[in-house]
Amino acid sequence: MKKLWLFAFISSALFAAPPSQPRLFSPIGPAISEAIDISPAPCNAACLERLLKEDKIFSFLARYKKSPETERFDADYQRWATFLNLAMPRIDGERIAVLASNKVGRYAVVVVNSVGAYLLSKGKPFEIRVFDSFDESQDNLERAIQEIESAGYVRALAVLTADGVKNAANLEPNIELYIPTVNRNELYSAPNNFFFGGIDYAKQLEALSHYANRFRIAIFDQPFALNQRITAAADAILPLPPSHITLTNPRVNYAQLFKTEKIGGGMSILLNTVPDRTSMVLSQLTFNDVRIASALSTQINYKPLLLTLPQSDDVKNLYIASAIGRTDMTLRDLNLLLRNDDLRFEWTAYAASALTDMISQRNKGDYSPRVGLFGLEMSNNQVQYPIKIYQIKNSRFVLAPPPPERPLNETLPPVPSEANGTVAGGSRRSY
Repeated sequence: MKKLWLFAFISSALFAAPPSQPRLFSPIGPAISEAIDISPAPCNAACLERLLKEDKIFSFLARYKKSPETERFDADYQRWATFLNLAMPRIDGERIAVLASNKVGRYAVVVVNSVGAYLLSKGKPFEIRVFDSFDESQDNLERAIQEIESAGYVRALAVLTADGVKNAANLEPNIELYIPTVNRNELYSAPNNFFFGGIDYAKQLEALSHYANRFRIAIFDQPFALNQRITAAADAILPLPPSHITLTNPRVNYAQLFKTEKIGGGMSILLNTVPDRTSMVLSQLTFNDVRIASALSTQINYKPLLLTLPQSDDVKNLYIASAIGRTDMTLRDLNLLLRNDDLRFEWTAYAASALTDMISQRNKGDYSPRVGLFGLEMSNNQVQYPIKIYQIKNSRFVLAPPPPERPLNETLPPVPSEANGTVAGGSRRSY
């Protein structure tokens, strides 16, 4: 238990920021400690093993000396020395470079923690080095990439936005970049040495559309970049212009909103909103006795919060798409220990772990397109994620049954005359 507490404590200090600010890279480097051996007697392999069994970690670190006899303790030394930020001799092992900037905020922290969890799960010596580009300007990216190359890395995990990827592509770097935060389809073109792990929201929306009344649909969204990108993808897929409802006010009069937007009467809604707002919309539909054919959402709502906030009646017609597949239990536990969210629901951590697995494979000379640990494949420089559709039953995500053979709008009963009526396609309002 002491080990777990110490691990969690140190991971929380990796990135310093005031409590009221987002977690960003600190410009102040962490302090370096040193464990000093004050015992005159040598410590052989049996001695080191005894110290580990007795949880005398500082004594173990102080008395460890690299030699053929103590080689089997290299991983233990590397692990604990990393936790305690000790000055230590170089131990050959897995080396992963991460390119990131403060512009991507918490995503950089999530990715670095994911890399750490993945490498810790292997139980071997490793080194993670973060190269901070400060922002995504071409000049600063060029400086950071040159530093990565100078440090001897041939590939790096890059936490970038789509604009950052475009600027990096203009530099034509020699190293391979693995980008967990962007999907290949977000870019018109990309270099052959750029590999992507971002989610394909258009593909998720296409899968969800089979559960929707595609000809009578309203989109609830929020004024955030990701939400707006998903809304644009939905507009491109739907056969008729949907109604757009942007939620900006935390105190919305939902009864009036539903009446104004004519929500109900067998229509579908796309909830392109964060989980707490999604839960509010669903509960207000139930409270106001507004009946819809289905509520749909993408990966952004595949979160545990949605299992606890709404009531069972609120989510009975809710369908959520997710691309997260199988996960390793040890990897999940290590991510939680490093203060990431559950890997089964944290998309950025999952994508970063998959790409780290591929980097590790290629560092060993394995260039197969398969990402072994996760059962995924790389095609056209993009990780391909199978999409599954879930419903919520008994506070759990369960696989949804296959969609109806015919579109819902062909099988729905006629709209009663007292219903809210039909939605005005293509309207846009903010509330």
